[in-house]
Amino acid sequence: MKKKSIFYFSFIIVIISSLNLFSTEKPDLKIFEGNLKNLGGEWFIISDGDFFQLNLAPEEFLEENKIILASKEHFKAKGVIIDEVIDVYSIYTNSSIVDLRDLTGYPLWQKEKLIGHFHVNPKMCIGCQLCVSVCPTDAISMIHGRAIIDADKCIDCGICENGNGAYKGYPTNAIKKQE
Repeated sequence: MKKKSIFYFSFIIVIISSLNLFSTEKPDLKIFEGNLKNLGGEWFIISDGDFFQLNLAPEEFLEENKIILASKEHFKAKGVIIDEVIDVYSIYTNSSIVDLRDLTGYPLWQKEKLIGHFHVNPKMCIGCQLCVSVCPTDAISMIHGRAIIDADKCIDCGICENGNGAYKGYPTNAIKKQE
């Protein structure tokens, strides 16, 4: 009986892998332009009569990149709408473009925190969500069908990579500790 369950589990992983390997899913990034509005410490954009909350970077990251936001100011950004919130990938300033996220959606302000922490290789991630379910600190979430580890929440327990008994570790070795 145990051999059958291992076979079925392996079969399911192969099916999920093949579906995701041939997927060319990329975020559907769009340009958003409009006026800014700050409500309760959160930023919103009013564009063509629509009102969207903006998911930006932390204030420190914005300040480091010389981005100063002000209500009623014209704002232009590239991003993707997820649950009525715009995840901002890039902000257009008068003189340049400032990236907040890479094309996988991973926050660039966390890149320097990767050393010594676990990281998901998005090209190897099959979107099975097994690592999400076993993470004791909810540090792993799914963005555009790929797992992302929040370095601020990660406690380096290694369960996502190595397992914890019933869960035997990430099936495609997409999760590794950065050295």
